[in-house]
Amino acid sequence: MKAGQAATVNDNATCHTANETIQLLHEIFPSRVLSPFGDQNWLPRLCDLRPLDFFLWGIFLVFVLFISTLDYFKGIGKAEPYYNNNNCSSTDSIIIFHASSERQHDENEMVVDILINETTSDTNVSHFKTSTDWNNWPNLKFPSTNLEKQYKMANLHLEKGIFVFDFLRKFLSFIQPYDIPIDLLIDAIENRLDTSTLISKSIHLEAGPLTVFGICFILCCIIPGIELWLACRPLKEDYKPSQHPGILTFFLVFFICILGLGMIIMIICNEAMSTSVEKFPVVIEAALQDLNDYHSSTTIQLRKYLLRSLDVASEAIFADLDNIEELLGKPVQTELSSETGLNDALNTLVDLLNVSQKVSSNVESLLSDGENIRNLGKELTIEINNLRQNLESALRACTGQDRSLCTIIDSSELRVTLRIDQLIKDTRLLRLHNTKQENLTKTIRQVRGEYLYIPQHIARNSLEARNQIRREVNKMRARIFDEARNMEASNSELVKQLEFARRLVDYMTPYIVVFEHIRWLIGIGTILCILLIWLLLLGALCCRCGTYETKIRFTLLCGVFMACIISIILWIVFIMTLILSSHIEMLICRPLHDPNYNTLQAILETRIFLGKRLSVSLKDLFEKCRMNEPAYPAFGLGNTMKLEQLAAYWTWSSFSRIILKIKVELRTLNIFPRYFERQLHDLLYACGLNLTEHRVMIQGKILNKDLEILSDQLDKVTQRMNDKLTARSLETIVAIMQDINSRRLKPLMKLHDKLLYKLAALELQIQPLQAHINYSLSHLKNIQYYIDNEGDKIAQLKTKAYTDRLANYLDQWRFHILSEMGNGIAKCRPLWDVLEGIKLLLCNHFLGNLSGYWFATFICAIIMIASTPTAHILSLVYKNLSNNVKDVNLVPTRSEDPPTEPDQQENWNTPEPPPPPPSSEEGWQ
Repeated sequence: MKAGQAATVNDNATCHTANETIQLLHEIFPSRVLSPFGDQNWLPRLCDLRPLDFFLWGIFLVFVLFISTLDYFKGIGKAEPYYNNNNCSSTDSIIIFHASSERQHDENEMVVDILINETTSDTNVSHFKTSTDWNNWPNLKFPSTNLEKQYKMANLHLEKGIFVFDFLRKFLSFIQPYDIPIDLLIDAIENRLDTSTLISKSIHLEAGPLTVFGICFILCCIIPGIELWLACRPLKEDYKPSQHPGILTFFLVFFICILGLGMIIMIICNEAMSTSVEKFPVVIEAALQDLNDYHSSTTIQLRKYLLRSLDVASEAIFADLDNIEELLGKPVQTELSSETGLNDALNTLVDLLNVSQKVSSNVESLLSDGENIRNLGKELTIEINNLRQNLESALRACTGQDRSLCTIIDSSELRVTLRIDQLIKDTRLLRLHNTKQENLTKTIRQVRGEYLYIPQHIARNSLEARNQIRREVNKMRARIFDEARNMEASNSELVKQLEFARRLVDYMTPYIVVFEHIRWLIGIGTILCILLIWLLLLGALCCRCGTYETKIRFTLLCGVFMACIISIILWIVFIMTLILSSHIEMLICRPLHDPNYNTLQAILETRIFLGKRLSVSLKDLFEKCRMNEPAYPAFGLGNTMKLEQLAAYWTWSSFSRIILKIKVELRTLNIFPRYFERQLHDLLYACGLNLTEHRVMIQGKILNKDLEILSDQLDKVTQRMNDKLTARSLETIVAIMQDINSRRLKPLMKLHDKLLYKLAALELQIQPLQAHINYSLSHLKNIQYYIDNEGDKIAQLKTKAYTDRLANYLDQWRFHILSEMGNGIAKCRPLWDVLEGIKLLLCNHFLGNLSGYWFATFICAIIMIASTPTAHILSLVYKNLSNNVKDVNLVPTRSEDPPTEPDQQENWNTPEPPPPPPSSEEGWQ
């Protein structure tokens, strides 16, 4: 099969839109695949039912009924099926039509036209366009309803943040391994269980938290127990404190750093929790508002989208009706110009006008030069005549021997000869000169204006029909508006449930605020307790590094004593926050992160919320919403909306009838009027002058005698003459002769040569001008004949293209709303954003930071278990030091300083420490 003989039309069947099928079709039918995934989108007027069943099958039936032989039918066309790798035959959507001859091809087109005309009258049959010139029609830009910009949840950007402690959720799942039973949850929500029954049925869920509570109770007793043992243990007589206080100090510094880091984490998590709780009313209000907005917008979006899209198509129709000069008048004008060459002919007339004016200017210059030559010739004739008379007188005065010399000079032929009068008085030349003065420019401007006025002429004659189309389009808009408003319905039950949820949130908000204040105070109090221990330990280290070593023991013992009390507080706070986190994980976060959303669906189906079963599972709904699919397929709304009947504009008989009233008539267009024809004929007559004859006549010598030769001859004669008086007279004549030659004759000869050159140049210009005039006359006559006989056919074709353009806007509108309904209208991504926002707020912002808080509390409690005994042991090192300092203070000060010069056998070694005091059985002394 040759390229370009066939095209393919595909519907939206899955096997027809598979990637391998589309790739195969693009290879077989390059640039001729009509499909939602092809080179051109599906024809707007095709219905969703198989178009080939309604269209080409009817053609085949006509062939079978009206063609007697089956062989003839087989010779006209055949269907070739193609298969892809999905084992899906596309015979019903791919028809390859072979025309065996031009005659049969014309017959096929005739039958197709018959079927098209018959199907358009039947509203139950799919409508097809007769024109397929898709590329010349503009694509409308319909408004898009991007609801994502209008919803609040997406603008809160709850996903932004660093959620460091999300890994602790696995530990919480270990503490609370069981999910709450759905039946138990439903009975609790619907208040079908009393408190005792609810506790008995849910006690097994608290096994993990109770175990953790017991472990924490044991851990909280470690520090008080150790310190009680250290304080009450008996000391031996030979007891010596630790000989490595530096190591103890290093460990204590390490513990202080860990405590400081834990405090910082607790402060950050505490403030982050406070921020998340402050966001709670905002997020819940945004979620409820988004749900309400999405519900209300979904119910009315179809009407708005339908009408706004129709408004775009209507405005495009109105704009084209107003712009009929450009869309219909200019195409008619252009087509007329391309068929007849009218624009070229008018441009040729402009060139003709320019050439004729140039020729007229040249003729004017030629006549002016001829007049100057004639005037100069008259003056030269007078001077030559006087010169001849003087020369003859001087020659007659020659006597004796000089007479023979004077007879050599012949002055009889010294005469001026100019034949310029016939050229100046030539009537055709004068008519060419007067062409510049005639109104040829105005005539050509009028003829060109008649051509350029075609768009305005069409706009004026079609004004009434265009006004009727406007009125009909407005009637259709009003009718569709009324019918679309009937489809709008509001779900009052869902609105009530949203209002109930908002009231419930308003009721719980004060309690949440009170809870947050208490939690914040507990968090700050816990941090201050840890800060007190941290400051005491840090102060003891600072005393060791300074000059206050006597204060170290007291500071360390104070820190140990406070740690015994604060450790119990830390373990209480830890167990409270841990149990709260585990229950939030079990009751809230786990159902929200369930991929099947069984718990959430059961809650929504309770009587307190919807009170009925959902028609679509939350798993499928949220999956489609996550993919940002429209509400039309997500909620299954196709059965309740019948958009195809509303968008079938070809059933509007008034529009189809009125649009045919737009007509264009070119019979009154007069491009070549009679007076213009007479002007061209007059110009053509003027161009028939014989310039060669004038040039031959003008050519020749102006003087029969050459003045230079005559003056030289006369000068030689004067040199030989004996009579000096006559010689001087002749010398004067020679001077006059030379003066006339240089002052009169030479300029006249130059002007004469210039005139001959202009005549030759004008002759070269006249011939093309004459041919130009003949061409314009014949061309304009042919153009006017074509307009009178074939102009209406051009007008009809362009009018049909214009009306098809108007109908194409409605085609695009229908195709747009049908395609966007399943692809772009009322996308349910906001529902997914609401779910994700609540997940992020409760499970990441709040639970994550709460987990970080109890984790930091746990670390601080563990560090205190190690740091408290270390501080106590380190305090024993400084016990004897403080006693020695007291004894030293009792010794009186010497009056003289010790000698500074050491003995030769002694050095500056540090003195040995004093012997230790006798041991005693003191404990906290």
